[in-house]
Amino acid sequence: MKRCRSALLAALLASIAMLAQGAGLHRFTVAGEPPLQALLWTPCAQPPALLKRGPFEVMATEDCPVAASGKLPWVVISHGYGGSALSHWNMAAALADGGIAVLSLNHSLDSALNLAQGGSFAALEARPADVRRAIDGVLADSRWRAVLDAQRIGFLGFSRGAYTGLVLAGARPDFAQLAGHCPEPPSPLCQAIAQGQIPALKPQPEPRIKAMVLADPLAAFGASSGLKKLKLPLQLWASEQGGDGVPAGSVQALAALLPAGKADKPPLHVVAGAAHFAFLAPCSAQLAAAAPQICSDPAGFDRRAFQPRWAAEVLAFFRQKL
Repeated sequence: MKRCRSALLAALLASIAMLAQGAGLHRFTVAGEPPLQALLWTPCAQPPALLKRGPFEVMATEDCPVAASGKLPWVVISHGYGGSALSHWNMAAALADGGIAVLSLNHSLDSALNLAQGGSFAALEARPADVRRAIDGVLADSRWRAVLDAQRIGFLGFSRGAYTGLVLAGARPDFAQLAGHCPEPPSPLCQAIAQGQIPALKPQPEPRIKAMVLADPLAAFGASSGLKKLKLPLQLWASEQGGDGVPAGSVQALAALLPAGKADKPPLHVVAGAAHFAFLAPCSAQLAAAAPQICSDPAGFDRRAFQPRWAAEVLAFFRQKL
């Protein structure tokens, strides 16, 4: 079985390397207050072109007709703090090239477009609702309802996005866990924790999501979070060095709280030599100059080499589970 899986991953990695990391790219606005700006990535038979979107350089074909003979499985991508619908554009393109559509959204209160409340509990409370509203919005649109399979929806989240996924899987956040990882000066969220003003968020399971990939989840879960009750297929990823509210080893501690003793126990992939931002798409020169913190990697770690391997693993997982 291992040999077959290795052969499959090798084939997927080779196919991703040969592709230009392109896909059909479509703008989508989720109605409501506030409206959510999102992107839909779909299989495309046309060769991709370089598209410049702010500081991002994306390989895609804008408004490409969907290349599919039937309804497609699809994955919602949730970015981290201060991220955007383009933070993981290369993963979205690789999944679309592999036959899995992607919806990537800008979260309402802590994306690069709006950070006014990013350091508050309000942003963390809004995130699961953002995802649910985005799924509703896509399925209410006749064009996309005809293309995307409502019974085959996955989720990929990074950092706060992975936190969002765990809440949608049915976990209960334990925000007191964040107390030891607060920045200086402390954010409004950390000030509220120090003052004992911690909201008791209830689990918000989203039954339409059938499988999840989570990378470096925010360290906001503990023994009281009900992780052992989660039944959704999960694939966990951790950077070896962590960072930005995700201490090294915290994902391993979280994995230990997940259901054990099953053949399908969530696999944990620890990326050797990587720090937290290794899961973001490689940066353009403009983005690297504007945001060196998220574009820099530890000495000896090659983000551009890691990303296709990660995409191949994620594609294989979603093909199997969706």
